[in-house]
Parts: sequence; C-alpha cells; structure tokens
Amino acid sequence: MNPRQRRGVLLMILAALGAVFVFVTVVGYVGKVQADADAAVGEMTTILQVQSNVEAFQPVTAASVRQTQIPKKWANSAFVTNIADLQGKVAAGSIPAGAYLQQGMMLDAPSLRPGQREIAIMIDAETGVAGKVMNGSIVDVYASFESTQNGGRVTAACAVRILNRVQVINVGQVQAITPDGKQQPQTGRASSGSALPVTFALTSNDTLKLTYAESFARKVRLALVGGAQDAKPPFNRLCETPQAGK
Repeated sequence: MNPRQRRGVLLMILAALGAVFVFVTVVGYVGKVQADADAAVGEMTTILQVQSNVEAFQPVTAASVRQTQIPKKWANSAFVTNIADLQGKVAAGSIPAGAYLQQGMMLDAPSLRPGQREIAIMIDAETGVAGKVMNGSIVDVYASFESTQNGGRVTAACAVRILNRVQVINVGQVQAITPDGKQQPQTGRASSGSALPVTFALTSNDTLKLTYAESFARKVRLALVGGAQDAKPPFNRLCETPQAGK
C-alpha cells in the first residue's frame, strides 16, 4: 500500500469515527429532550378551554367551556381552572373556540346597585339598535310624541331625550312581530317588523319615564354614547310649534 492509499484509508477511518460521534451525540440529546418532556407530561393540571365562540359581553357559562389538561410546567396562575369561577362573568371581548380561558378574558357582569330597577322594553330592531348596542353599552334613550288635539288645544309634536347615559344590562333575541301583535323568535338579522327586548338598570324615576315613553311615544330609540360626559349639555327636547288654526 502506497502512502496515498494509506492517507485515504486514514481519512475514511476518521470520517467513520466522526459519524459515530455525531450519531451518539444526537441520540443523547434526543433522549434528554424526551426525558424532559416525559417528566413535564408526568405532572398535569386541569384548566378550562372554550369549546364554542363567546361574543363580547356575553355570559361565559359552563356549557361554553370544557375541562382539559396541560403539563403543569406550562400553566400559570392566569389560567381559569374552576368552573365556579365563571359565576357572574361575561366575556371582555370575543373569545374564539379552542382558546384557553384566562382571567383577563372576563369581566364582572353588570349588576344592580342599591335603589336601581331592572326593566325591559321592546325596541325596534332595525332603527333602534341596528346591531351595535350590546350588553354593557351606555346609551341615551329618545322618544318622539305626535301632536294631539284636545278641546281645541293643539299639543306640539316633540322629540325628547328621556334618559341620559344609562346602562344596558342585556340585549335579547330578535323577535318577529306578527300582524296580530304577537311576538315570536326570529332567525337571522333584524329586519323591518322585528323588535329586540332590551333590559336596563335604572333608578325608580327613570324607570317611570321609560315606562311612560314605551306606552305613549310613537317611537322609542336608543343612541349609543361614547366617551365621557358631553362638554356642552345637549338639547333634551325639540318640539314643533303648533300653528294657529290647526
């Protein structure tokens, strides 16, 4: 065997030894990772996972979540682990199905303060809400009254803001209004001839104002309010001046 052949054999031996070393190193690393994974999986903890989409400000109920297990090593105190913790909670924003439920995803549901009344009225689904008012929204309530004539005296037609910055507790399911005045659930989007039950948290005086408006106003509308108090107080009433002889 000449010197060139000996060098070739030596290089082949070194390459084989290097390959064996790399193989042993990789096998050892994979084994260590697998051992760590097995150790982590060995300790599991139970958390709650959302199993159906929950819209913003909708209640987070036991029916909308399921219990699932993840390695304890990957869990932290922000995860919700107990179904009892859902009591009185609503979604702070839209929660997609499959998300692991955490404390920051939920808010306390709106509740009545001392002296408040909970009252629900039917609001025109197309022009009164239009899909933008939801649970927890702050709204103004407007009512429009037609002109009337009583004993020769004409009362002006008026649009009145009867309630200022009140809280919506709940927006119910769209109801179709049948020709005989009955209500029945409606599927799909709101349309003409449908209405929504909207529940408010009000003082006793405001409850009376809303009841009067629902009973006698031609139309009751909601206006979504944003931001802090108005810099300049808005008009609360706009009336048509009756014309003489009418």
